[in-house]
Amino acid sequence: MRTSLLITFCFLFCFFRDVYAEILGTFAIIGNSVKSSISISVNDRASRTNSIQIISSGQAGQFRLINYPPYTRLLITPLLPQITSVFAGTTEQFTLTEIDIQNSVITDSSGEASIRVGGTLESSGNGGSYLETIYNLNIMLSVNY
Repeated sequence: MRTSLLITFCFLFCFFRDVYAEILGTFAIIGNSVKSSISISVNDRASRTNSIQIISSGQAGQFRLINYPPYTRLLITPLLPQITSVFAGTTEQFTLTEIDIQNSVITDSSGEASIRVGGTLESSGNGGSYLETIYNLNIMLSVNY
């Protein structure tokens, strides 16, 4: 008999210049003896490997970057890897190993731009346990112009 753990995941994406969004999804980890992953593309396609089963698919984040100069190319670089956290309890963590994002965008006449962001999470694969809880992830991106 296999046991599974339902996990609701909340990507918290934070950019410089007051931009915030979240991606929600629920998945189960059937075992943690090998590294497993779950991905959401910028086109909302979900995929998974090994011991992760998707219960409810997340979707790519839609972000609005504000307070930049008008008609300016913003160069966006993700800083990886990033590790999840939980508010209470001791548990294995997930690692954000990839961010699916366009590498540049041009602001409009108001100095704003919108982008979509997806990513890939990977389990530890070391046999440790995960709590049934919400996992949070603050993402660091470099935005240059």
